[in-house]
Amino acid sequence: MTPAALLQITVRADIGGGPEHLHQLLAHLPDRYEAHVACPDEQPYRQRFASVVGAGRLVDVPHRAFSRTALLDLAREVRARDVALIHSHGKGAGVYGRLLSALTGKPAVHTFHGLHVGGYGRAATLAYLGVEALLGLRTAAAICVSEGERRQIAGTGVVAPSKLRVIENGVATPPLRAAEPADDRLHIVAVNRFDVQKNPDLILDIAGWLRADPASPAFRITVLGTGERLAACREAAMARGLADCVHFAGPCAAPRAVFRTAHAFLSTSRWEGMPLAVLEAMSEGLPVVATDVVGNRDVVAHGVNGFLFPSQDGAAGADAVRRLADRALRLSFGRTGRRLTEERFSVARMAQRTAEVYDQVLARSSGRASGVLRPHRMSPARAERAVETHSP
Repeated sequence: MTPAALLQITVRADIGGGPEHLHQLLAHLPDRYEAHVACPDEQPYRQRFASVVGAGRLVDVPHRAFSRTALLDLAREVRARDVALIHSHGKGAGVYGRLLSALTGKPAVHTFHGLHVGGYGRAATLAYLGVEALLGLRTAAAICVSEGERRQIAGTGVVAPSKLRVIENGVATPPLRAAEPADDRLHIVAVNRFDVQKNPDLILDIAGWLRADPASPAFRITVLGTGERLAACREAAMARGLADCVHFAGPCAAPRAVFRTAHAFLSTSRWEGMPLAVLEAMSEGLPVVATDVVGNRDVVAHGVNGFLFPSQDGAAGADAVRRLADRALRLSFGRTGRRLTEERFSVARMAQRTAEVYDQVLARSSGRASGVLRPHRMSPARAERAVETHSP
């Protein structure tokens, strides 16, 4: 039987949880599907995608930007490659994916990876949700990566509740390290994109509260990642006298190697879908300290495999870190988190459930093609007008 061709779309191939999620999905999809990938020409994930699907199945799109030319090029590729289904990942890719569905008549599946309203004002939020509601009309199925995300998206009404599917993120579970690292300071690692969502300034607030309390353990925080606020955060750490205990390490293509040198993981996000870096840290046996927001609270059980603290409350975050100076507690949390990733957040399980959604969508699409319902096709000019208010 000839595999059905899929077009997977992401507007990021740099370091990040979204590209890693797609990489794992590609690597574990059942062989009844043949994946093609539309992504920017950037590393490290462009090469990683190519290593799974082959360089001949890659198509270029701009990095986090909408282009009418790219949209029309993708429509030609969908027809030339006989693509049966389009799957978009994240906000920007979702614009391409659903408009492609309108242009080509192919069904579209969309994975949100978070509802991105936290950094917008009222007008921008309404515009974003309005565009998502229009695109939702061309969405055959919408995948939410956590139950918390499903409830949040259902509450906005941007996609019909009957189209929503919860498929939790999955991660690979490596062999555990033999023991915690020998270190005279509590080593905390964080992964941050240095933008509004990831809230890097809160890391400095937590470090400041820890430094100010004589009861705090000696500590150091390693922050992996890059972004628009990286330089400002480095300057702020110097100004606040925290440069000796907060190290901004920059982008890291292999964060798990750093996780293995740490005692705990810290997440300061204002919102999440389901944080891949948190799951990876848990799979390495690290306890987690995280803000109590959608996504984080779906994987961190307070007092069981880590601690949750109110978003924006640096003092509470510092108190949670301080409690992890107890080695027995760290190890207990780490074992529980590791077991949770093995049992619930398997990458194979994630890929299998995603393929089942493809099966269902294609079965329904086949019925439409036979005359039950003909797909509406949108003109290129109308497709462009539909996203005039949207900037991926």
